[in-house]
Formats: sequence, C-alpha cells, structure tokens
Amino acid sequence: MKFKEFLLQESTIDFFQNYWGKDFLHIANIPSALKIKTPSNLLTKILEQPRLKYPQIRVLSGGGALSPILYTKSSEHGLDETIDPKKIAYLACKPNTVKVENLASLLPEFKLWDNLFSTLFSSRITLNGYFSFGPSDGIPIHFDPHHIFAVQLYGQKEWSLGAEQSQLYPHKAVTILNDSEDISPRKLTLSENEILYLPPGRTHSVRTEKQSIHIAIGIHTPRCFHSISDLVERATIRHPELRADQPFSVTEDSLTFKELSKSDIKIICDILLSSVNDD
Repeated sequence: MKFKEFLLQESTIDFFQNYWGKDFLHIANIPSALKIKTPSNLLTKILEQPRLKYPQIRVLSGGGALSPILYTKSSEHGLDETIDPKKIAYLACKPNTVKVENLASLLPEFKLWDNLFSTLFSSRITLNGYFSFGPSDGIPIHFDPHHIFAVQLYGQKEWSLGAEQSQLYPHKAVTILNDSEDISPRKLTLSENEILYLPPGRTHSVRTEKQSIHIAIGIHTPRCFHSISDLVERATIRHPELRADQPFSVTEDSLTFKELSKSDIKIICDILLSSVNDD
C-alpha cells in the first residue's frame, strides 16, 4: 500500500504539508487493503483466542473503566488476569466499550495492517480496537502524544474535536479534567468505511449512540527527545562521569545537591557529541 492509495482524495504532499502534525482530516473511504470481512464478528473472533488476559482487554463505561474482577476469572479466593469470554460477551451487550490492545498479536488481518503501516511510516505501530455498544461515552476528553488514524469498520462514532492543537507535539497523553472548559466545538460523525486522522495534541472525545467498531492506528514516530535519550543511555555506559552524583555540598546538618551549571552541561554535551563521533 502506498500513500496515494491510503489518503485517496488528498495528495501525499498536501497531507504532510497541511495536516500531518497540524490538523485533523476526514478521509471518505478506506483502501481495499484495510477491508475486513464481517467486522461485526471481530469481537467474537478475538474472544475465541487462547490466553487472553487483562489489561490487553478492558471494559470502559461512563468515561471510566469497570473493575477487571467483573470480566476476569477472579473469585473470592484471589485475583486472576485471565479473561472470561462469557463475561465480556455479557458486558458487550450493555452500554459499554470493550477495548482490545495489540490486535496484531491476536488476528492475522491486523498483523497485515501492522506490517503495512510500519513500512509506510517507518515507525512503531499500535493497533487498538474499540467495540462500543451505546448509548455510551468513551475515554474523557484527552489528547495523545502520537498520530492516530481512526478506522471506522462498523456503525457510527460521534467525535468531538478541539478547535486547534492543545499542545504541539506533546510527549505524553493528557486527560482534561476541567469539563467546563469549552475545548470541543467541532463535531464530526465517522461512518462505516471512513477514516479520521488526528495529529498529536488534538483534544478529542467520542460517543456511541447505537453500535460502533473502530480501530485506532497509532503512529509512534521517532521523536528528537527519544533520540537524545538513547544517545545519553549509550554514552552513560561508556562514560562513568555521567553516572556520578551531581555536585553537592555537605555540612554537619545535611547533604545538599547543586543544580548543574552551564559549564557542567557543556561538558556533558561535549561527551554526547564525542559519543556520536564514536558511533
């Protein structure tokens, strides 16, 4: 699969110039490579897989999560991470959302998706499924630190989107606890066989009125701070001075650590630069 097959109405250049990391995009049709036969049976197929455990499968309800005791093989004798498919099937008929993580490890069709997207984006991919039975709300208003393509396989999902980026390329997910803050003025209905692209940092929440199945494709692109962290990790192995305590002073009363000075930081940067040359 190439970008022109995936993006359809948008050219590759326009998408990466105007939307990637900047704005959401509603894509009208999913490419044939992502078509799933009888998507309404997906949850049943997943629950037939052996060794399903919490938290790979969780049940969300009312903007929160149900206790895993309600759908695992836990008993009064102790906790058990093993999923009870019958309990999940029962809860799936209620106004809940069953979230299934790492779909590529469960079904071959999603292993294919993982291969397609990891090749296309040269990035780590996550595939999480949301099987919603309404009326139900999803996770409270939040934003994610990675790019997302939400693929609607069955039914409809109502999306509320922030008018603009809450944060430019955030490094962690954030849930917005202040419900009074008006951050979701844009409403969008994602229908079967449509895709929604969300850049990192775009606040969103979802609601299902009847029934919905969508797959969240997470594109975890390499970030500069990740590369710096990896560089520090490698340099720390070779340079014991990076493993030493920060400068400190001591009196009879206490030991006090000092902040790194500019000269200290310059020495560290020189060590990191020399590590790049060594590599």
